[in-house]
Amino acid sequence: MASFEKRGSKYRAVVSYTDANGVHQKTSKTFPTKKLATVWASEMETKINGGFDINAGKITLPDYYKQWVETYKVGTIREATLKTYMSHLANVTVLFSELELDNLTTATIQQKLNVFAQSHSHSYTRIFVTSLKSALKDAYLDGLIQRDIYSRLKATGNTEIKPDNFLSVADFEKLRDYLYDHADDMSTTPFLLMSLIALETGARSGEIQGLNLNDIHSKFIDINKSYSASVNKVTDTKNISSVRQVTITDELSAILHEYIKNLEQLELFPHKYSAKTISVFLKRLTEEVGIPPIRFHGLRHSHVSYLLHNGVDIQYISKRVGHKNVTITLSTYAHMLKEKELAQNELALKILSKK
Repeated sequence: MASFEKRGSKYRAVVSYTDANGVHQKTSKTFPTKKLATVWASEMETKINGGFDINAGKITLPDYYKQWVETYKVGTIREATLKTYMSHLANVTVLFSELELDNLTTATIQQKLNVFAQSHSHSYTRIFVTSLKSALKDAYLDGLIQRDIYSRLKATGNTEIKPDNFLSVADFEKLRDYLYDHADDMSTTPFLLMSLIALETGARSGEIQGLNLNDIHSKFIDINKSYSASVNKVTDTKNISSVRQVTITDELSAILHEYIKNLEQLELFPHKYSAKTISVFLKRLTEEVGIPPIRFHGLRHSHVSYLLHNGVDIQYISKRVGHKNVTITLSTYAHMLKEKELAQNELALKILSKK
């Protein structure tokens, strides 16, 4: 219910109500005329009668983001991914401190994100902004904020320019030949086998390190888990689409089964590699082979690039590498597909030409 108080030449409207938890709440606002105070009070009562908690937006953004993670993320995502959200919570706490949802505007948020982007990589900023927008969208859907203040938010800063993280066809074949030629060294240097599996299957580093003997078959490997370096244990795969069977060549199958003969435990790679160690080992490997430097995830990209170059259907490739849908594959490898399109254009014109 509403009440009004005259304070000097102004009028203060007070609206009281009981929220969904049975807690008595009230909100107030002062106006220059009683008419304006009455209109505002009427609007507030209409919202309350419609089930809207008009004080819900008094929560600070850091407190809401924490609740959002606990409500919508805990128990639904991998432990490693949860650690990422907790790092985002730390960012939200620093950037937005005591700012309440009611006082947020798109401009206010964007200004703080612009400052954040000056000291963080564009890729990390983009991931953080995506997370923040998701939280604010849910706040809007839950009625804690009354307008869309999230859709126009964007990650600013310079996009870092990185060298191509995939091998040319010639370098792909050069590395593959080197790895097969050094198959006898794989029992003492398992990283060589890791690299070959990545190159020939497109599997991620964590997926490869999560493999055990039960996952190895004569014609395929089962990918159904992943090693997470951040929590130092084998967990679920990145998502449900990552669970898959990947066919392998007879040559890789033979190497795997020869390698397995020397194992004394279930895990294919009992001694796990950190990201830093993988980087060091791969640098040595590319220098030894005489090919351009590449990150380990680039072996996955090289696998896709090589298949595209040889005319393998994009739908099949998408399932092979465990993408949720082909749109993700098209987006991730757009630059490779553009090169393929140019080559196909030349072929089409050659076929159609009357000369």
